[in-house]
Amino acid sequence: MSTPIRVHVVAGGFPPGKHAGHDIDYARMRILMALQSNEDVHTTVSSDFTDCHKWIRDAHLLICYVAGPFADEYQTGVIRDWVGDGGRWLALHGSSGGKAERIGREDGRRRLVKMDYHEALGGFFMTHPPIREMDVKVQDHNHPLTYNLPTSFPVQDEPYMVEVLHSDTQVLLTTEDIDSPPYVDEIYGGDLSLLPDGKSHALGFARKVGEGEVAYISPGHCHTPLTNGQRSVHESIAPDGVVPLRFRGPWETDAYEQLLKNAIDWGTGVNG
Repeated sequence: MSTPIRVHVVAGGFPPGKHAGHDIDYARMRILMALQSNEDVHTTVSSDFTDCHKWIRDAHLLICYVAGPFADEYQTGVIRDWVGDGGRWLALHGSSGGKAERIGREDGRRRLVKMDYHEALGGFFMTHPPIREMDVKVQDHNHPLTYNLPTSFPVQDEPYMVEVLHSDTQVLLTTEDIDSPPYVDEIYGGDLSLLPDGKSHALGFARKVGEGEVAYISPGHCHTPLTNGQRSVHESIAPDGVVPLRFRGPWETDAYEQLLKNAIDWGTGVNG
């Protein structure tokens, strides 16, 4: 009899039960379907990080696809210790976000707050310009996550600006197709997500922590007419400027399916 491979999935929006501008149900379904391809995998599911100590203590892999929820200081400590002991944490799309703070009383402008959670993850989401098509470059094929991926591939998605927080991070995917909005300088003091080459932004990275490893993949946006929160769109997707009411972007591409498969194989010990 095979030994079950335990995986815990956190997929949800904020406030609890809300979609937060994403089709959480679709993303959750696709993740679970990808996990189901291995009949030795046993999966539990939560909408946020509440009681994560209970769910991940004997898990091999933690996958999160969240838009708003983040691990508090205690939960982050639990996850960090678990990874250090050999766990693998796969964070997708909005999982690099968190809570925002107001920086002006008059215009109501807000910026994201960097927390211990982001230090553990290794990335901090700043903002994103309108959804657009991007050319994704595979910077490093020497990692299980990039197995069998082409040297580059197109993807339609939210162009996430994520600051890479640790120097020992292995950057796997990048793009040069992100133009920093003017307000980034105003609220963050500059584009902290820009890589040392001065032109690229990280879309995927991995970092070893003790006996385990953390990986983050930025692409993954999806929405329906009910969950759409997009106010504008880049001309590379809609020259007429009309935001598509149903959007599944990367989820409908072979490259993203391969990337997700690779990530699950990596996290469950099938490959790497």
